[in-house]
Amino acid sequence: MQAQAIVSSKGQVTLPAAMRAKLGLSAGSHIQFELRGQELVIKPELPMSAYYGMLKKYNLNPADLEIEKEPDREFE
Repeated sequence: MQAQAIVSSKGQVTLPAAMRAKLGLSAGSHIQFELRGQELVIKPELPMSAYYGMLKKYNLNPADLEIEKEPDREFE
């Protein structure tokens, strides 16, 4: 998918509706810009909800985690 746009005097560009729809972008969506040589790459930032349940397959049990405690300090 390719499209062309014109940069406004304020540096703004309108993303084509078909591309916004395909990426699930709407008003208020966050995006990242990355320069790769002479190319500009625009990537959508995933909302926190996209990460929900990502670690379930690891069956992590907080009781199994051993947390190293810092030794008590003495103050004079």
